[in-house]
Amino acid sequence: MTTGIVSLGLHLPGAPVGNDSVAEASGADPAWIQDRIGMHARHHAAPRQTATELAVAAAESALTGAAVTPDLIVVATVTPDRPVPATACFVQERLGLAGVPAFDVNAACSGFIYALSCAHGMTLAAHVRTPLVIGADTFTHVVDPTDRRTAPLFGDGAGAVQLGPVPAGYGILAVELWAEGSQAMYATVPREGWFAMDGRSVSGVVMDMGPKILQAALDRAGARLDQLDRVIVHQANPRLVRRLAEHVGLGEDQVPAYGSVTGNTASASVPVALAMADRERPFRRGDLVALVAVGAGMTAGAAVLRWY
Repeated sequence: MTTGIVSLGLHLPGAPVGNDSVAEASGADPAWIQDRIGMHARHHAAPRQTATELAVAAAESALTGAAVTPDLIVVATVTPDRPVPATACFVQERLGLAGVPAFDVNAACSGFIYALSCAHGMTLAAHVRTPLVIGADTFTHVVDPTDRRTAPLFGDGAGAVQLGPVPAGYGILAVELWAEGSQAMYATVPREGWFAMDGRSVSGVVMDMGPKILQAALDRAGARLDQLDRVIVHQANPRLVRRLAEHVGLGEDQVPAYGSVTGNTASASVPVALAMADRERPFRRGDLVALVAVGAGMTAGAAVLRWY
């Protein structure tokens, strides 16, 4: 047996927040938000709503469709409830999973794939069999609502995947990770202050490393780009997702874009998009699926899975 995704869940807080609402606070032109970055809605967590609350809701959604019980919880987040302890420990308590190991991973928008890699590695080492992996962020809490360059981009949410044993040849075939600390200041939240980003530099890394990390994961899996049924990309913004898909020669039906209604949900982006893709057009047994993300750090990750 190998390890694969056996169920999915997601949670987006509150009602959709339209461009008019974002524009009112930031001074951005609603039409510019739609035309330039392709977003018309996103979800904002309430001021006191935590990453734990979103993570638990997504986890409960995933566990509803699972026939297994988690024996590990890994939470990818850059907006933990507090520096110590790990948000995963709060999630564990809320889910009633006393004694189950729990820890956080911070690799920004690549965090979910990093967390998936950690969980998968622990199954290979036979430490666990059924990890629960969650990406959750309340990123709008660290974004200046008056900054027209960043406020329209981000939303909040959580996505979860329950892993479990699947037959050989299915499940997680390969994971590839990368980081370059010399680019760490391209996107950052200082100890005191709001999120700041060099958008041009970040986009450059996405367009460079996105295809490279995907190809590296495909090579490790012994698969080819033209064999992929779908590629779930970090939803930085719809325009960038489309540019990336065109750059590697993949069509819109292969690379779904949901950022137009979710915004960039940071660590939650990949699992939220994965769950939305499955709801829109359910994955079929045998589908070859790739996950790709580039995030602050700068970091990048890709995973290749055979759906079961």
